[in-house]
Amino acid sequence: MAGGRYLKDRLYLYLPFFAGLLIIASIILLLPYETVYVQDRTYLSVFLVSIVLCVSVFFLGTLFNVMVWMEGKGLAGAPEKRLLRLSARAVRFLFSRRFGKIMAVLYKEAIHLPKLKKASVTRWLTHFLILGGFVLTFVLDIVVTISLDLFKYQPMIDETGWAKILIRDFLFDLTGVMMLLGLCFVAVRRFIIKPKMLRTELPDAASILFLLAVVLGGFIVEAFGIAGGISDHTVNQEYSFFGYGLSLLMPSSWGAYYDQVWLFHGVLSALLIAYIPFSKLFHMIATPIVIEAEQMLPSEVIAA
Repeated sequence: MAGGRYLKDRLYLYLPFFAGLLIIASIILLLPYETVYVQDRTYLSVFLVSIVLCVSVFFLGTLFNVMVWMEGKGLAGAPEKRLLRLSARAVRFLFSRRFGKIMAVLYKEAIHLPKLKKASVTRWLTHFLILGGFVLTFVLDIVVTISLDLFKYQPMIDETGWAKILIRDFLFDLTGVMMLLGLCFVAVRRFIIKPKMLRTELPDAASILFLLAVVLGGFIVEAFGIAGGISDHTVNQEYSFFGYGLSLLMPSSWGAYYDQVWLFHGVLSALLIAYIPFSKLFHMIATPIVIEAEQMLPSEVIAA
């Protein structure tokens, strides 16, 4: 009888999970991507397959981490059953009056980090530049995707549109520069200064170099597009200030390799998404959230 209940709990958890993955994959594959300016659409197809696979790995890795947490709380019961109960109660909690307060506290403890600021302004600034730039870039990416592929918002499409200039050109470069500065600070501290109290292990180095490659890759793709006169890169290039600066160092003939550089950067970005749940990047964000959630959520939400 207990084995039957356990099987039912697993079905209730994993069937919706994989159904959700299927829906996400379908949305990714079915969006029109009319404003992706690769000349050979085969490159776009390869990228879409890569992003579907890597997003699936991301959610599977995240589920794995969550299941480990469910086993480590010291409470009785199967982890699947406890996660189901927690999920149902947490969803109801999302619509409660305390949700806004929780989100404010999570922002403070997971992103703003006032305790770290008191300990070291330099380390706080580095963390804020990297994580803040990453979160803002993610939000901008969602806004642009919805505007372009779902609503066909013309100011976001037109090269002279205010949204294209402000968001796709200027703000993306700004958030990218934020991450780049933060990562450069970290790289200098860990690989050049090397404080005695700071140990840089292989996972640390891999995360830093991975992020640097992705952020720099985005600017390089932009520079190739501007230098080569690729569509969407021919008007108001100066608003993409960092990519524009790099493009001045490139001959226009490099634009012929735009598709290949775009695909390499896209696949590298997809691999970074897949890598996050298995790296310290995930725990940098998730651990403060979990700790704060345990303190702030009502006990009936956490208990299973």
